[in-house]
Amino acid sequence: MIVVITALAGLVSPLSANMYIPSIQVVRDDLHTTQSAVTWTVTAYILGMAIFPLIWSNLADRYGRKPVYIASMFVYTCGSIGCALSKSLVALIISRVIQAAGSSAVQSSGAGTISDIYPREQRGTALGIYYLGPLLGPCLGPLIGGYIGQDVGWRWVFWVLTMWGGVMMMLAIFVLPETHRRIVSKKHRIQQVNIAPLLSLKENNPLLDLTTARYPAVALALFHFAMLFGTYFTNSTGQPLAYQNIYHLSQGMSGLCFLASGFGCIVGSTCGGRVTDILLARRKRILIENAKQNQEEGATPVDIVVPAEARLEAVWAGTTMFLAGIVIGGWLIDKHISLAAVLVMQFFIGTGMAFTFQSLGSYLIDVFPTKSARITGVQNFWRSIWGAVIVQVFPTMLDNIGWGWSYTVMFFLALLSFVGIMIVVYRGTALRERYGPPTTL
Repeated sequence: MIVVITALAGLVSPLSANMYIPSIQVVRDDLHTTQSAVTWTVTAYILGMAIFPLIWSNLADRYGRKPVYIASMFVYTCGSIGCALSKSLVALIISRVIQAAGSSAVQSSGAGTISDIYPREQRGTALGIYYLGPLLGPCLGPLIGGYIGQDVGWRWVFWVLTMWGGVMMMLAIFVLPETHRRIVSKKHRIQQVNIAPLLSLKENNPLLDLTTARYPAVALALFHFAMLFGTYFTNSTGQPLAYQNIYHLSQGMSGLCFLASGFGCIVGSTCGGRVTDILLARRKRILIENAKQNQEEGATPVDIVVPAEARLEAVWAGTTMFLAGIVIGGWLIDKHISLAAVLVMQFFIGTGMAFTFQSLGSYLIDVFPTKSARITGVQNFWRSIWGAVIVQVFPTMLDNIGWGWSYTVMFFLALLSFVGIMIVVYRGTALRERYGPPTTL
């Protein structure tokens, strides 16, 4: 139940980012602005998603998960009301920032909740279920928002989100329990493991969390996270333009096309989570067998520490699928080739992104087991910053070099980060032993 509620709360942020995208051209006309200007309603939201999780994750580690969920859903609901009532572009952008401030808490605190209640050996599967929320949002948002915007207008998109935020706030108040290990152990007087010490307000500085990027292995993982997310989010914002302007679909039908990547996300996230747990268990068995063969005195399963890089051994499969979907899909749109073929590539993009997303998220939590919410906030910051940049640049890229080359540019950026993450797969343990963070979990 906790995982399901957390996943549903995690759906709020990406739903809000993408739900009104099929109506963005209507919003542009209704508010008498330009395509470039109205894109700031998306960019401002992504920037909010980048910055505010750093604050929420620190609050969650200090005061607990439950108060953060309640407060953030209240802020989110207020921001959604503001969006629905906005009469100008400036008012809409400000309301979108408030909306992002509220919705973004679960992006970091949600992973912290999963880390609180599941041991390392089962964490990948649980995170696979949790990540369904954040990953399905970009797919379900345009589908739901397309029909709402088409039938009753774009403002009702935000009224629906207001109601969703209210429901999530009620669940946080009356159903969701506190899971933070330090708070639970103190309240119920039970012994917990991997409990982060309570930091002072001065030490509890969100900017200090960003310094985790000084570790080479962590920096390469964050870089891959950012490149893939930026490409994925840009693809999600660009698809309605392709469906409506090139394939001449209605708002509702263009939203329906997002089911392809949605199904891919379900496959990738559920399989990816299970695969990371299997890889971890397999590596542990190998290490135990090696210890027995070498007759190391006192070597038992308890003594065996499996390096976090075991989680990444299959990351190549997800990334390869994602990269193929991006570059082929971009050129299919550029040449106006079969919509069915484009949707097949969208399925590959969704599957590859979810698989890789889950693997990287599990890896970073394993590296920072007592800072799961905070390291998730850090990776959310870097990926959202890059997402904001590439989304804002994307319309200009389309105007100047077209769909095919725009997607090819994103392909090569993601390919560069792929090289980096493969270095982590093969040399990550050595990098962490030399440069940090420590390999002991």
